[in-house]
Amino acid sequence: MISKTFQLRRRLAAVPEMHQILRHCYEAISLDEAAAFCLDLAAEEVFTNMVRHNPSALDSLTMEVSISQETARLCWVDHEVPPFDPEAQPPVDVTLPVTERRPGGLGLHLTRSVVDSLTYAYERGDMRVEVVKKLGA
Repeated sequence: MISKTFQLRRRLAAVPEMHQILRHCYEAISLDEAAAFCLDLAAEEVFTNMVRHNPSALDSLTMEVSISQETARLCWVDHEVPPFDPEAQPPVDVTLPVTERRPGGLGLHLTRSVVDSLTYAYERGDMRVEVVKKLGA
């Protein structure tokens, strides 16, 4: 099992660093490429949404990684931000033509589709978003 906590700068340019950190964690437990792809997609969506939609927050985000043979848990903590509950957002109707869809929500839809759970918590200015993927070992 691997369990680590990292600080990432609030910059889209930090995405490659985040992927490198995750890759190191995946290699430590020999995570298969299919699961790694799903976790990478979820990680990029959550991180970039936090960077784009909370520009006045602190300069860094906390990322917690916990991966065992059975479960991968990735959690981001964004500090001094207003509440935004991704779980409360309506599902995207992907059956509609693109011209009839309202903007937003596709990243959450993609994230939900590749992980087993996405949870949100907000306390005293800190927003936590956690994704869990069962690895089935």
